[in-house]
Amino acid sequence: MSWDITLIEKKLVEFEVADIGNYTYNVSKMYGAAMGKTMSDFHGMEAFNAVDILSKGFCEMRDNPEKYKAMNPSNGWGNYEGALQYLEKLLLACIENPNSIINVY
Repeated sequence: MSWDITLIEKKLVEFEVADIGNYTYNVSKMYGAAMGKTMSDFHGMEAFNAVDILSKGFCEMRDNPEKYKAMNPSNGWGNYEGALQYLEKLLLACIENPNSIINVY
């Protein structure tokens, strides 16, 4: 299984403003340790409210790679590098689209 994340903005109609793509939930432990949340916890959150949490999580993971590499899933599905890139992509999209809503499927 994986998360598939998009950012939606509603003016007169809803439209997608960013497609973050998908990434395996096997890295949930990393996100939980770095942010106290997994990607599923962001569903329905306004992007501007997520920026601080995502930013702190990104910096934590970036600055402590060995800690998070040790959490690489044993089944080989997902890894530290991919998890960090996915987190960065979501963070940048939230910064660029602060009035959007995060959808996680």
